[in-house]
Amino acid sequence: MPGFTPFTNNYSDLSDHNGYQFEFRCDVCGSGYRSEFQRSALGTAGNLLGGASSLIGGLFGGAASAADRVRDVTDRGARDEALKKAANEIMGLFTRCPRCNKWVDETCWNGARGLCVSCAPHLAAEMEAERSSVELQQMRAAMQQETVFAGDTGAKQTVCATCGKPVGAERFCSNCGTPTGQSHCTQCGAELAAGARFCGSCGAKAG
Repeated sequence: MPGFTPFTNNYSDLSDHNGYQFEFRCDVCGSGYRSEFQRSALGTAGNLLGGASSLIGGLFGGAASAADRVRDVTDRGARDEALKKAANEIMGLFTRCPRCNKWVDETCWNGARGLCVSCAPHLAAEMEAERSSVELQQMRAAMQQETVFAGDTGAKQTVCATCGKPVGAERFCSNCGTPTGQSHCTQCGAELAAGARFCGSCGAKAG
């Protein structure tokens, strides 16, 4: 049947002026297979025509050269034959799902169900994916119940020395305005807790 191919929209034409090649893709995962390159008998002839295009170009007009126009017309049947051959070459690597009509490769075909994995997912794989999802949710829930501290909090002021309100990383108490930032030891540079009279790192007198 002239120009017939069982593939409709899951292939790309990689052909050029030297020959023909096509890439067929799985409609589910997108993985592809390339057909063998088929050299065109018109490749050399097209190059020869290119040298004569300046002589007969006026007969065709338009932006394309005369060589390109001749090649397009002559090459059309050869390209269809090349596509049919490529489809027959790749056909064994794909199966058409009777439910959604997608062409899928062996990794996306559920042979036990006779359907693609979009219509009938592999139960074992789905079970493991669901198990991992549940375990992740449980881990997150457990972590939310824990109180996690990072870094050295021994010298950090967590409540205001004046009113007792928690201040965290605030520089001033949002309740009474008392400065909460630690001063630094003039001897070693270590942070001093509010109200400290001596440095807890080197023993130097504060202030």
